[in-house]
Amino acid sequence: SKSIRDLDIRVVTTVGPNGDPAALGPQPSNVHVARYIPQDHLLTHCAAVISHGGSGTFLAALAAGIPQLCVPQAADQFLNAEACAQCGSGLALQPGAVSTERVRSAVERLLADVAFRDAAEVVSLEIAGMPPPATVAEQLRIAYG
Repeated sequence: SKSIRDLDIRVVTTVGPNGDPAALGPQPSNVHVARYIPQDHLLTHCAAVISHGGSGTFLAALAAGIPQLCVPQAADQFLNAEACAQCGSGLALQPGAVSTERVRSAVERLLADVAFRDAAEVVSLEIAGMPPPATVAEQLRIAYG
């Protein structure tokens, strides 16, 4: 079956600092596998993000206005995936529903339907409008001494 690497897109994936990029085998020229790439170097070039929906990646993609596919596995990832789908900024696949075909279909939808990007950009603007942490900390200090 065809996967996202067979789409006419660039695919970047990371395997973690202890992972071996070669473990994924030979890849076509449109696929780049790395151990780690800082998100701030990568997200500005992304049309969509696929992750487990951990808070770091989930919120960074939202702040950047990028639609995402969340594939939660543990902890808060399930809540983040549900929030992503509920606000329309992306899609979620539960662990038992993950397949090559479903991931490819979800990515195709995220790239083709501008409603996902529009919703992600709305959330991005909401995040940008939030006060900086120092301001919140000062307000809490004043309110609660």
